[in-house]
Amino acid sequence: MRKWVSSTLALLVSVLTFYGCGGGGQQSAVPRNRTFIADCSSQGDCSGQFKDYASFNPFLLAGTTKTGWNFAYEPLYFYNAYAEGGDNIIPWIATGHEYNSDYTAVTVSIREGVEWSDGQPWTAHDLVFTINMLRDHAPSLSFSTDMQAWVKNATAVDDYTAQIELTASNPRFIFSYFTNNFDNGVPIMPKHIWEGKDPESFSNFDLAQGWPVVSGPYKMAISSPQQRVWDVRSDWWAAKIGFRELPKVERLIYLPYMEESKRVQNIIANAMDTSLDLRPPNIKSIIDANPGVSTWTGKDLPLGYLDWWPVCLGFNNLEPPFNDPEVRRAVNYAIDREQLVKIGWQGAGTSSHLPLPNFPPIRTYTDGIQDLIDKYEIGVYDPAKSAEILQRKGWSKDDEGFWNKDGERLTMVVDIFGIFNDLAPVLVAQLKQAGIDASFRLTSDTFTRMAQGTARAYMMGNGGSVRDPYFTLRLYHSRFVQPTGTHAERFWRWSNPEYDAIVDKMGQTSPDDPELQNLFRQAMEIWLSELPSIPLVQWYHRIPQNETYWKNWPTADNAYINSAYWHNTWLLVLLGLEPAQS
Repeated sequence: MRKWVSSTLALLVSVLTFYGCGGGGQQSAVPRNRTFIADCSSQGDCSGQFKDYASFNPFLLAGTTKTGWNFAYEPLYFYNAYAEGGDNIIPWIATGHEYNSDYTAVTVSIREGVEWSDGQPWTAHDLVFTINMLRDHAPSLSFSTDMQAWVKNATAVDDYTAQIELTASNPRFIFSYFTNNFDNGVPIMPKHIWEGKDPESFSNFDLAQGWPVVSGPYKMAISSPQQRVWDVRSDWWAAKIGFRELPKVERLIYLPYMEESKRVQNIIANAMDTSLDLRPPNIKSIIDANPGVSTWTGKDLPLGYLDWWPVCLGFNNLEPPFNDPEVRRAVNYAIDREQLVKIGWQGAGTSSHLPLPNFPPIRTYTDGIQDLIDKYEIGVYDPAKSAEILQRKGWSKDDEGFWNKDGERLTMVVDIFGIFNDLAPVLVAQLKQAGIDASFRLTSDTFTRMAQGTARAYMMGNGGSVRDPYFTLRLYHSRFVQPTGTHAERFWRWSNPEYDAIVDKMGQTSPDDPELQNLFRQAMEIWLSELPSIPLVQWYHRIPQNETYWKNWPTADNAYINSAYWHNTWLLVLLGLEPAQS
């Protein structure tokens, strides 16, 4: 106990009496009740220290942490999936947009008075430059594959009007890519900084030059292996033109990723204001120990909110034995989803039979395919059916009860992130009971292994749809498939030409068109028959919200946005927080 208190006090002292590096110099004092402290949410890229401390390029496919760019670069729009009523679109840098009659072009109107942090105006030229840059560098940068697939050309009609010509009809182009929702949204770069640079190697970092140049209300003060610090800037464009008030959070400090036990200790001790998701027992222990900590659902289960990220057991579908859909089907029958929730989450959650979140707008589609879910028995736990498939495929059990074929066991090493530490042991135990020699692995290079395809099996969420199913289904399009050993933007590595064609049609069909329901059914018939990944659970963000120094957090009763600080909607939380102490 004494050691824990000492460590948390040492943390608190260190973040309030830090010294800059990399050109930052000694920083001015900001009191704790005007400072917000969190840890980095990415274990692989900032465990122990920040690996990208000398870089701020949000388009690099690996090694870039969500410690600033998600709120430093403001979007055309925000979207709030939790507010009741209306379309929940929040105009930001754009004041509006209009498609042509067949949705093959869209014109975007830019708000006047928006500025970059170096005082240069934010114009349509910045939006156009970013789109064309990504399109021209596919598939090496985040979102580049999508821009190549959809954008014929983008041009600036004038400083406040951009026109985007599309390769085909796409009525949801602006929402899909330039409306920040959850973890999604293309960050838009200042043309005058990025033009002439190689975006695949440009670091976008030099504090002496004022880089990164951003549009949001914070400037980077320090970036070192030990911490990344942002300070509010009084010349933020939105405050200057009366669009929004400056945030009350004057300093934002990110610390390296911490193991969950350390997060729990620091939240209890008020040394941190929030943290990455916690497992149900741990967040319950915080609430019991510190009355100043709450959650999206207060102090009641599920102690969090339904996220857009339903979790699947994924595979490198290019490599045997999991390139065989029948083997994947056998794995599906070996999984008891209700037991995953009951034991892994102590009942604080729900299982999932689809890669889609259970939001009301999505249910208008998924309710219509329950017969397909039943037909393909996605939720059926039946090890006998698993055994029947494997025996028919030539597998037999060895002396230890594991399936064997041609002298090799059916093995499965499941790569995971730390947030799956509670579910993975239960999943592995179920697979072993079904005769699969399963284990799980948590390493610092998990993300890289998944992206490279060296992870043959893994647990991963589907960050996609919030209003209609297209955006999730497009994650399984073969345009994202890369050979094993080559970095892939999406990890599933599954290809079906018929599925691709249907999803392409979905992308060209308005969400208001009843035909979208028919196309969704056709696509899911293929997806469910082949199971490129196996749905497991709906994901909940159980995020502690420490009210000792900050109040007006988003909650189920005050759902002005979701509260994940690594999501691209985090700026709205920073603008919403109010000091709890004078």
